Amino acid sequence: MAGAYGRATELSPPGTGRGVNRAGRSASETGALLDPWRARVLRPFPAHTHPLTLVADPDGLLADEATLAALAERGFTVVAHAHPISSEVPDPVLLRHRVEAARPFTPERPLVVVTGGALESLPYDLWQTGHHVTLALHEFFPNLAYPVVRALGPAARARLGGAPTSKDVLGPRATARWVLRHAFDADLDRLRQPAALVAWLTDHHARAEVIPPMVAEELVGPLRSVPAYAGWHLETLLADPAAFTAFVRDQWRSFVGAESTRRLHDARSAYLLAFDTDPALQDDLPRLVRIGVLEPVHVSEPATLPDWTRPGIAAPDEDRRPRRVDALADLLTEQLDGALDDAYWSAWQPIARAWAELSGLRTAPDLRLDPSQIETIDGIHTRLEERFLDWLQRRYAVLAGQRLPTPHHVHHVPDFLAYQRRVGGQERVTLLVLDGLALADWLPIGDAWRARHPDWLFAERLLLAQIPTVTAISRQALIGGLRPREFAATVTHNQAEAKLWSAFWAREDLPAVAAPYARLGQDAALPDAVTDHRVRAACLVENSIDEIVHGARLGAADVQASLRLWLDRVSPRLEAMIGALLGRGFTVYLASDHGHVEARGVGQPSEGVSVETRGKRARTYRDHRAAAHVREAFPETELWGDDGLLPEDVWAVMPGGRDAFAPHGDLIVTHGGLTLDEVIVPFVAIGQQ
Repeated sequence: MAGAYGRATELSPPGTGRGVNRAGRSASETGALLDPWRARVLRPFPAHTHPLTLVADPDGLLADEATLAALAERGFTVVAHAHPISSEVPDPVLLRHRVEAARPFTPERPLVVVTGGALESLPYDLWQTGHHVTLALHEFFPNLAYPVVRALGPAARARLGGAPTSKDVLGPRATARWVLRHAFDADLDRLRQPAALVAWLTDHHARAEVIPPMVAEELVGPLRSVPAYAGWHLETLLADPAAFTAFVRDQWRSFVGAESTRRLHDARSAYLLAFDTDPALQDDLPRLVRIGVLEPVHVSEPATLPDWTRPGIAAPDEDRRPRRVDALADLLTEQLDGALDDAYWSAWQPIARAWAELSGLRTAPDLRLDPSQIETIDGIHTRLEERFLDWLQRRYAVLAGQRLPTPHHVHHVPDFLAYQRRVGGQERVTLLVLDGLALADWLPIGDAWRARHPDWLFAERLLLAQIPTVTAISRQALIGGLRPREFAATVTHNQAEAKLWSAFWAREDLPAVAAPYARLGQDAALPDAVTDHRVRAACLVENSIDEIVHGARLGAADVQASLRLWLDRVSPRLEAMIGALLGRGFTVYLASDHGHVEARGVGQPSEGVSVETRGKRARTYRDHRAAAHVREAFPETELWGDDGLLPEDVWAVMPGGRDAFAPHGDLIVTHGGLTLDEVIVPFVAIGQQ
């Protein structure tokens, strides 16, 4: 049986995956924005020429979201037959289903079928009628070592493609050094200075990219011999963003403690970053605090410390949060002033984290902010949602096809778990779904769990929930590893989750007893089905966060207050269950199906029986005309459908901004719409040291 990685995935053309009331850019506008690298990759794909193009892409050159977005803007529908890193046999039945769904393909509505294997492996009728294209990485980088370049992610390849061409043929190590300099801006001579390395690592981790091991060694190896890095765990600091942040914070606390007690020289060996003598580190301190790498440390007598330490220290009774609000507001304003419409998904992730922290401070029950601060935050929120919606309309459908090696959408999660079992050495995995967990909720939960369980290892990612972000649609996508159009019969309820989970793992040759599904009770005890020694992939669903959200009567502040009680009363039982799973050899993957947002009622449509589901942030329809009628009656809404993910006959109408289909003026906390708070959700791997 074909494995999950052999599934076809689809990217729809412009006009799909968008609110239909918003226009996308034309192909000519997109072409004008293409850099030389992507222009070369896209040269074999002229618009309005070939109805069907078959592409052999063993190196994943088309697995770049900007390149795929450009293809979509040109009108192409892309069906990926097999991921290039997969060794599984592709599923010809699913490929045929996707191809037939794309008919009729014409020069105006062209289809691209991409395979990681040979074109001859595709069905003969397609092979015979299609235009053939082969993309080969070595042709783009002829003088660089192929294995090194192939290991790079799409964004790093794009940066490398815009760099000067090497005049000499380089071996693997020389290629790795070339890649470090031109794809990652890593100048070894400069990085021999600790301040420069800290600044570079800060920027590198903000991009959420991974440096391949063969490239990382060419960076870490030479730095090991630098005396200033004695005692530094360079490999870990490069690979693990959380470890890097913990290292810098610990160094700062050690320095401040020594400085404030006048034991600086006696305690100099207690820390490795020479904040006392390195002007570059001192100059970078405000930035490190602003982006959250450092946290201000409370000291008894701040006035006794040098002036340059002020951003990183606080008085004993000082509430650091108002300062943090200002820092986050400045950071987000700076990011929103940049180019985000065509940004990579990785560029939005630090923005989402910063906003999650700021929104949590904005609604903290015990924090009083100045009216000017509140006005600033609300203005940022409005700008943020406008920019995010523009980006979603361009990139959401594109990212849906990028399953591996990094998941982007919630429906990629089961594929990722199977991949980790196959190549990551994780024989036993558990998907723990915390229904309704927003990123702003995860931040305090993660902090509490790290403090309570220092032996747990956390690896955090962010995902895009399924739009509309309602439980019946997004949670089924998360658990079943399918797009909603592939479970069209059950998009209005969650009664098929157990079958979807079992069916996914059956395709991975795991019997039902090895892949149990269960909903946790109030005691969060480990279900009996999971204790069976034959279990290899379990799914557990926990609803208490979603119950808090829907039970909130005083807005987001009510959610925050309830979340504190949850951490004291409910979380310990859940943590005990996670500990039991870790003790049984499981890696636990915590995921959310959607977040939530505080919204105000703007009235409710009266559409009779034409509506399929009635949500406060999303209403779905089986008839496009009925949906369009509601859109006309409520102009400040978005109409979403035909995105290659939803069933072809399902359309969602979602209120704009922070509005809700509820009585005028009602304040509620809910989900279903397109805000960053609802769409971007945490995905956290939890292991044990």
